[in-house]
This record gives sequence, structure tokens and C-alpha cells, in this order.
Amino acid sequence: MKNALLSDNNRLAKVCKLCLLAFPLLFTVVAMDNDLWFTMNHGRYILQHGFTDIEPFTVHEGLAFSFEKWLACITFYKVYDWFGPWGVYAFVQMVFAAIIAVFYRVCYLFSDRNENISIIVTVMAMSFLGNSYIRTRPQIFSYLFLLLELYCLEKYAWTMKPRALYPLPLLALLYMQFHSTMLPVFFIIMLPYLCDFRWVNFLGIRGSGYRKWPILAAMAVSALTALINPYGVRSFIYLFRSLDDGGLLRGINEVKHSSWRDILSYSGGVLACQVIYVVLWIRRREKFPLRYFFLGAGTFVMALYAVRNNAFFILMGGAVCAWELRRIPTGFRFVPLVKKLAAVGVVAAAVVSCTCYSYDLMWKTHAYQAMDAFYEIHPNTDVSIYTSFNCGSYAEWLGYRCYADPRAEVFLKSINGKADILEEVWATTHNGITLDEMQEKYHFDYWLVMKDRSMDSQIRRNGRYTLVVEEEDYRIYRTPDARD
Repeated sequence: MKNALLSDNNRLAKVCKLCLLAFPLLFTVVAMDNDLWFTMNHGRYILQHGFTDIEPFTVHEGLAFSFEKWLACITFYKVYDWFGPWGVYAFVQMVFAAIIAVFYRVCYLFSDRNENISIIVTVMAMSFLGNSYIRTRPQIFSYLFLLLELYCLEKYAWTMKPRALYPLPLLALLYMQFHSTMLPVFFIIMLPYLCDFRWVNFLGIRGSGYRKWPILAAMAVSALTALINPYGVRSFIYLFRSLDDGGLLRGINEVKHSSWRDILSYSGGVLACQVIYVVLWIRRREKFPLRYFFLGAGTFVMALYAVRNNAFFILMGGAVCAWELRRIPTGFRFVPLVKKLAAVGVVAAAVVSCTCYSYDLMWKTHAYQAMDAFYEIHPNTDVSIYTSFNCGSYAEWLGYRCYADPRAEVFLKSINGKADILEEVWATTHNGITLDEMQEKYHFDYWLVMKDRSMDSQIRRNGRYTLVVEEEDYRIYRTPDARD
């Protein structure tokens, strides 16, 4: 009888600990990301018209184009079409739950099966990831595939059985269809495991003796499977082509170099664990596996290079934290009442977070109210609209041809083969080009501008433009050249 009670208690303790893994779900932003609209617009276009090599959504003609992330686009569009905006949010939460589950399993492997440390590190790291990077964007699929890849690589390093690497080509194939623009990261994560040489043993760092050729073989086959996509090699090298941007992409927050403030804000918990480990390492001089050093240090350098790369530091550096902290005694000992309250509290909080938000899911969409009001009075979408970088996504989703949208790479000459339109976009925003010059060049029918900014002031001084819509922080004007 006593043994049965102990067994029930242990099971309840395990359920309680696993319920804690749901905690990071509370940190996700309940909103439709501004970029989601062009993502779904791509998915809708593919299903209706198929793939294209010419950009079909803007006023610019003849831009070379490819539907990167095409399967993610279709997935988001169909979820939205079937279940609406709340369905999209629920779908993202389900993908995030899968990310949390896989990250926990990775930490469990890294920490020599230390369940308590795995839970602590998972809750910490995933809370940072959920707050900053879990959005209605294709990047969520990248995080899931990279964690599955890391699990396979680490499993191989421990068992030295090549069959642990068999899923990698399939993961590369899926990665290419869901988020091809970041595919190089898939191969970057393999490098620490390729460079973990047995003969390295200095400064408290040691290498490992597993064979490297199975990883090289898996990398080669993965590269071949990644070529299976609608655009072939063109998609495979897309990211490298976009790097030839002349500094134009640095105007986008997620691409700018990270400051220390950014590092602390986005992944401070992981960085704190690394610092704690250094202190402990100095005291006990435990040998640090070379591949873990490369994983942690390499992704930290990536995080310094661009704000969006902090997510990779959270994932890979977080897994390394599980190894670093594995010997710290934790000894969770919950009395039955506390266990029940914890489980009920976490589940209740998750339910409340998913059902009791009173504000609009669209609040992160730029010019949403203004474009909705415009669509009510002007449902004919056969007109052109000037939109700034952030405002074009939703307007294009409604069917209008716009000047610019958040697909930054599309407006680079290295991608579109025609012109660095992004340079003109920034010039328009920062007073480098006038209203009359833009109107003479493009003959827009309408202008969507932010209130009291440069273009809004020029339009009001001009006197020939008619105010059509005024909502929130935006105004829409009819131009003298309007065709309707």
C-alpha cells in the first residue's frame, strides 16, 4: 500500500513538473504579426495561380521573384481561411508547444537525464523565446526543425550510431519548404559536431572521439534534398544573395547588429547561465566539451551580428546551459497540495491566456483600421497606393497594388535583378525624395501616410490631394492622377 502511494506521488510529481513546461506559452504575444499578411497573400496566390518568377503584388514591373517559405505561406493561409485569426494564434501556440517539448528532450539529453535541470532551463529559455520570437511567422518552423536536428546530432555524439542521423535529410527538405531563407543555419549547426576533434584538450576544453564521416555524409545528402524545391539552387543561395545589400537592410530592427542591451533583453537568462557556469568552471575545472563551446560561443557571435539571431543563441546556448548546470542539486519536493495547486494554476492560466483577451488580434498590423475603412468605401482594388515599408503588407492582402511592403529582400537589386528600390523607400521616409518626384514617377491613385510625417505635411501643403480616410495614426489621400 505504501509503495502504491509513493508511486502515485511520483506520478503526480512528474505530471506537475511537466505542467510547468506550459508556463512559457503565457509569454507569447497575442497578435497577428504585420508580416503575416504578405505571408498569407503568398499562400493564397500559389493556390490560385501557382508559382511565378515575376513579383505580382507591387507597382514595380519586372522584378525577379521567388516564393520563399512557400509551404509555410500556404499553411498559414489555410489555417486563417478555415479558422480565422484566433485559429492562427492557436496554431502558433501548438507549434510553440512542440518546440517546448523538443527543447525539453534536448535538455534532458544534454544534462545526462537530469529532469529537474531540464525543466528549469526549458522554462527559462522558452519564456525568453516566446516573449521575443514566437510570432505568426515562418521562423517558428525553423526553431522546431533546428531543435530536432540538434537532438539527432547529440544523440549520435553519445551513441555513435549513424542511424541517429537518418532524419537529417528529411528535416533539411522540410526546412527548405517552410523557411528556405534561413536554411544555411541548418548546416551551421552541424559545424560544432564536425569540429569536435579528440586531440583537442587544453584550457579546460576537450574534444570527443566519435566518427565525423557520418555527419559529413548526412550534410551532403541534406544539401541534395534541400535542392528539391520550386526554385532549385536559386532558393538554396537566397540568403547569400541578400547579403549583398549595400547596408540597406540595416534599417530593419531585426537585422541590425545587437547591442548588449539587446542581448540582455532577448536572451539575458541564457547569458546569465553561461556566466554562472564560467564561475563554477573556474572553481572545479571540469572539462568543457568542444562541441558545446562552439555551439554556445558560435551562436552568441551570431546574436551579436543580428538581433534576430538571438533566437539561435537561446536555443543552442540554452541546451548547453542544461549541460553546464546538470550537477547543481535541485531536489524539487512538493507536498501534495502544492503539486495540485501548481498543476491547476498553470492549466488555468493557459486557458485564461487563450480565451480571455479582450483586445483585437490585429493591433500589430500597421494601418489596419485605415485600410479597412478605405476598403469599405473603395472595394475596387484596381488602383495603386503609395505605402511605406511597414504599411504595404495588409493593403496587398486586400488586393491593392502597393509601392512597398515589409519584404525587404524583394526590393534589393541582388534579388530582383532590376534596382535597389529599398534605397528609394528609405529616402522617401527620411526626406531624401519629394512628394512631387514620387508622384511623377509612379502616378499613384492614393497615398497612405502616417499623420504629421514628412509626406503627410507635403500633401497638406500641396492642396491638390483629397483626404479620403483618417483613422488611428494614418491618413489616405486621393491624388490628382487618380483613375477612378
